[in-house]
Amino acid sequence: MTTQTKLDQDYVVELSARKDEPAWMKERRLAAWRKFQELPVPHYERTRLRDSHYDKFIPYVETPAADSWEQLPEELRRAVGDPEGRLIVVQRNSEVVYQQLPADLPEGVIVTDLDTAAREHPDLVEKYFMNRNFPSGDNKTVALNAALHSGGLFVYVPEDVRVKTPVEFIVWIDEAGVGVFDHSIVVAEPRSRVRLVEMALSPEDLGKAYRYGVLDVFTGEGASATLSNVQALGENVQNLVVRRTEPGQRSRTDWVSAEFGGALSVNEIDSQITGVGSEVRGLGVFFASGKQHLDLELMMIQDARETGTDILVRGVVKDEGRAVYAPYTRMRHDAKDSTGFQRGNTLVLDPTARAYSSPQPHVEEDEVKGAGHAATVGKVDEDHLYYLRSRGLTELEAKKLIVDGFFNTVLDHIPIKSVRQHVINLIERKMSA
Repeated sequence: MTTQTKLDQDYVVELSARKDEPAWMKERRLAAWRKFQELPVPHYERTRLRDSHYDKFIPYVETPAADSWEQLPEELRRAVGDPEGRLIVVQRNSEVVYQQLPADLPEGVIVTDLDTAAREHPDLVEKYFMNRNFPSGDNKTVALNAALHSGGLFVYVPEDVRVKTPVEFIVWIDEAGVGVFDHSIVVAEPRSRVRLVEMALSPEDLGKAYRYGVLDVFTGEGASATLSNVQALGENVQNLVVRRTEPGQRSRTDWVSAEFGGALSVNEIDSQITGVGSEVRGLGVFFASGKQHLDLELMMIQDARETGTDILVRGVVKDEGRAVYAPYTRMRHDAKDSTGFQRGNTLVLDPTARAYSSPQPHVEEDEVKGAGHAATVGKVDEDHLYYLRSRGLTELEAKKLIVDGFFNTVLDHIPIKSVRQHVINLIERKMSA
């Protein structure tokens, strides 16, 4: 049903009972609800959130499961493409409604929705659900998600196991007024390998809707995890998400973020790097058009020696779009022999568009191997535009060529081919609009 529900402690208890959850999950929901009520609205330097961004939604929409791929909405299937041979989990509004797992999934690997995992693997979920601190501290978005979460993904990869097929998690929103609270957990035990592709999609003509997503990643010693997200929600959707990790020693974590949709989107990525010799890389692309406001926040806190962080982001703004790129790197006193770099460039296509870059590098350790930052915000070079037009291209064709070349620096580093192609298609669609 799609009627407004009064949000209070009783509703949280009712939601937990509806999902037949263990007692500890109900208690963590209630603790999160109390924290949500106490916490202030998150403050970002160039993005002003208000209390109104955290209410007026329908917290749960019951959605029937799909017995086959063909039973999913046609627009969703068209956006995702041919499912043959892929590992896909689909959440539609409040519930995971479809799962397609390959027959050759390695023994011991768990890929399911979080609700099912809490019932069938309670010890694992209890160990990893909302059970550690992060560099950004308490966050109102995370607290609301933890209290009202429904659906979401749970991935567990045992030691020394490599999952060759990327895990694809599709969040499809097609109910106006709904608030979606997907909470996902990815656990890569020591020396394991896993790749996640998360796509947030909706019909273009969807009315107002809201997403409050959380992704917690646990990368064990010597493990490798690649976490990609492609956000292409409709122009009336609000998207507030927090992604977090605390990698183990000698591990590798790659964040790949593509922000293209939504009326307002804040993608906050927090990495608390406490494992000696661990590496975290953040790659990002964004494209704000119309009256969109996109904010990509990347935080790297380096607390251990021989760690490495690298942030590389490129974005474009056009029309009356607004975009914020805000990297934060802090190399604390224990980060001896570490490196930390930030690079970000934004291209402004129209005089009414706005882009803001706020790099913040902080180096507290004297003996680091390297640290630095570079950020630019600029217009299309008129000489380049003139040259291309003199060769017979229209102004739009010339701008498309310039934008393609501008993004290639980052696109070439995206490690998953399907994500790279999807981003290319979104860039083309944005430029043609």
